[in-house]
Amino acid sequence: MRASQGQTNVANVLSGEGPFTLFAPTNQAFMDAGFANIAAIQAADPATLTSILTYHVVAGRIFSTDLVDNSTPATVNGANVTITLNGGAKVKGAKNTSASTISPADLVTTNGVIHVIDQVLLP
Repeated sequence: MRASQGQTNVANVLSGEGPFTLFAPTNQAFMDAGFANIAAIQAADPATLTSILTYHVVAGRIFSTDLVDNSTPATVNGANVTITLNGGAKVKGAKNTSASTISPADLVTTNGVIHVIDQVLLP
């Protein structure tokens, strides 16, 4: 995994004991963010990838029913995302121009929960 070549081994973080909440962008979201294929990911700076990917992980298992409107949970990379609930659950990165829709939500894993989102969150 290219992002694990940076300062933080992202694969180790995600396979850790947790629990974690992962906001997981769709393949289309990665393509829209400029990562159209494996070659684009391989060409990206590992530190940039690490920053972006760890920005999608929050400590703790947070189900959609636990999300709080206008809350700003801290991510594993130390920055915050913003949660909004008006018109459905959404999450927004600091440098995103709009919030990302969370759907589907609450995919339970052994070490946390995954919420699928339609944009890559930008720290």
